[in-house]
Order: sequence, then structure tokens, then C-alpha cells
Amino acid sequence: MTQHRPYLETPRVIVRRFEERDIPHIVDYSTHGPADEHRRRNVNWELSESGVRTWWTPMATMPVDEATSWLSLVVEAKALGRVVGNTGFNVTTLGDARLGMVGWFVGEAFEGNGYMTEAASALLDYLFADAAFHRIHARTSADNVRSWRLMERLGMRREAHFVRNCHHDDGWTDEYVYAILAEEWPRRRPVDRARETRCP
Repeated sequence: MTQHRPYLETPRVIVRRFEERDIPHIVDYSTHGPADEHRRRNVNWELSESGVRTWWTPMATMPVDEATSWLSLVVEAKALGRVVGNTGFNVTTLGDARLGMVGWFVGEAFEGNGYMTEAASALLDYLFADAAFHRIHARTSADNVRSWRLMERLGMRREAHFVRNCHHDDGWTDEYVYAILAEEWPRRRPVDRARETRCP
């Protein structure tokens, strides 16, 4: 197993770097119906073993400060012994400060179990406490209710509402932007899980 940070463990999930053994599970949880536009827009890899390998392999060793485009981490459900989704971030450096965006994707069969709330909370713990980020934001279309409700569960505040800013299959839709600062995170973070984050 790669020892490249971050490796984040909570009571129910592990958020970690991609490994070769994850490929079948990534293909499985990424597969979606033609009408599932939100998932389709967030799958950046071809839905095949070779497509997953090509896109994900650089994620296994990419340094945090080189994640100017995106660094994805898999989310493994401990009880299931398999990967059920992914979360990730990018980074922008302004002087000595780091700012970034976060996002997530969970397979349809695994949504509604709180896995991504736990995984995203662990990721924010890491980005603020260990990687010294100053500010983190997230964005989604207004009709992706599950995503922006997760942002709210994470204590993020809605900072922008862009009108008809995203073009989807059915036409233009609004977009929300949520954000949180490092100094806000300790009092806003979800408290329904024991903190058990490790970064070897």
C-alpha cells in the first residue's frame, strides 16, 4: 500500500490514495444510467479497467501542492471492504497560503449511508489541520440537492448563487458556491463521529 499522504481513517471509512486493487470497484460505482447527469459529469475516466487505470494512476503519488487541477482519493467503506466513491480537492497557492476546492462522488448503490459526510469531514480535517489550507470552497448546480445539502452538513455557508450559470441536458440551471475558512472549521465541523484521522 502506498504511504503517500493523505491516508485518513474514521470509524466507518478510509480515505486514501488509489491502488490497483480498486479498479473493479471504481468501474462498478462509476457506472450510471444515461439520465444520471450529475454522475456523468463527475466521471472523468472511461468506464473500463484500462480507462480507470490511466486516469487514476497519477493520483497515487501526486504531491498536494501539484494538485492544481485535481487530486482524487478513494473512499473505502470498512464494513463492505470495498471502495464506494471518491472525494478530492485542488489547491491554489497565494504567497504562503493555500486555498482550494473540494468535491465528492458516491455510487448510487451506496448513497444515503453517510459515507460521504464522514469522508468529506475527514478530508477537511486534513486540509485545514495538516495541509494548512486557509479557505476551502465547493460548487454544484442548484438541482444537485444531495451535494449542496452535504456542503451544509459540513458547516459550509452558501456564498454565491449564480443564475443560469451551468448548462445541463435540460438547458441552463443555477449554480451554488459554498465555502468555509480554517478558523471556522473547528466549531462548524460535524460532531457525529469520533475523530480518528491518521496521516502516516
